[in-house]
Amino acid sequence: MKLEVSVCAGVMAAMVGFSAGAEQPAPEHQPAVAEVTQPAPAQEVHMPVSLSLLPGISTNGFTSGNVVNNLSVGLLATHAGRVDGMAASIVGNWVNRELRGAEFAVGANYAGQVKGVQSSVGANVSGGSMRGLQVVVGVNIAGGEMVGAQLSSGINIAAGDTRGLQAAVGLNVAPDMAGLQVSSAVSIARRLDGAQLSLLNVGGDVNGAQVGLVNIARKVKGLQLGLLNVAGEAEGAPIGLLSFVGNGQLHLQAWASDVTLTNVALKLGGKNIHTLFTVGVEPGRAGQQRRWSAGLGMGGHIPSGRFFVDVDALAFALREGTFLGDSNDLLAQLRVIGGWQLAPRLALFGGVTGNTLITFRGEALEGVDRFGLGRVYRSGDTSVRLWPGLVAGIQI
Repeated sequence: MKLEVSVCAGVMAAMVGFSAGAEQPAPEHQPAVAEVTQPAPAQEVHMPVSLSLLPGISTNGFTSGNVVNNLSVGLLATHAGRVDGMAASIVGNWVNRELRGAEFAVGANYAGQVKGVQSSVGANVSGGSMRGLQVVVGVNIAGGEMVGAQLSSGINIAAGDTRGLQAAVGLNVAPDMAGLQVSSAVSIARRLDGAQLSLLNVGGDVNGAQVGLVNIARKVKGLQLGLLNVAGEAEGAPIGLLSFVGNGQLHLQAWASDVTLTNVALKLGGKNIHTLFTVGVEPGRAGQQRRWSAGLGMGGHIPSGRFFVDVDALAFALREGTFLGDSNDLLAQLRVIGGWQLAPRLALFGGVTGNTLITFRGEALEGVDRFGLGRVYRSGDTSVRLWPGLVAGIQI
């Protein structure tokens, strides 16, 4: 029995060996495998000085993109992989990777990154970060972070975080600015920690100051000073002729005073600083003409729960007979009022005023000092009347 098992095992082993050694049919199709290899980057070649007519027609040769120069001078243009020193030409300078030093051209300068100075008439461009100074008549562009200054009579643009100064006659643009933007036209920053001084300032989140003819921001912590201020939210002082603030003041006031019996005013501004535009009329008593007033003022608002205190300085032009009368009476008024907020859009207020009336027609305007508490001072055709007064009204 053991012999039979051994013989069978031997036969099976032989069959397996024969099958393994038999020739297998070749597959109908077997794709070829191509091995892809990246060429090794060319090594940089250091040539201290390069003289060129155009890129390729220079002592750097046709492989100028691999050359490092300390001094690169071109009649029309220069080209190098890196410049550790200075590149100068009439038309332009082109540095592939990095400039560590200075580029001077009448036309344009380009460098992959800049650590130094770019100066030209046409354009200065840093493809990546720029640390240093760009000076141009036309356009300065930093493709990445900018630390330093961009000075232009045209446009300054930074695509990355900006730390320093942008000064232009035309336009300044930065996404995240920490420093100062100055322009005789427009400055734009998505986020600003510092100041904008331009005719038109546009900011997203502003922590600092906007000073210009028109100031626009989403959120302000600081100062807006201009003819027109617009902010979605402000924690600070918007000061201007017109200030529209999302979380600020926009009210209509109506009051009576000893100067004019009926007055209305538009009150608008931030939380604590506001502007007043007022008109008023005094019907006139026996023997007196109707009196009109038109005024402009600025004040401070101090809230305390449902109560508030306003301190306002106003200037009025007073007219007799008609609203466009030809009298030259000027009234300066300081008023201090206290208010009680009855409802979110309704408040009562009252207070005292200090009044100074100046006329240039030889006699003081009569009837303005209703209580007869003032004094009149005259000098030639000019008279000045000083008196205290009262005011009371509502605010909605």
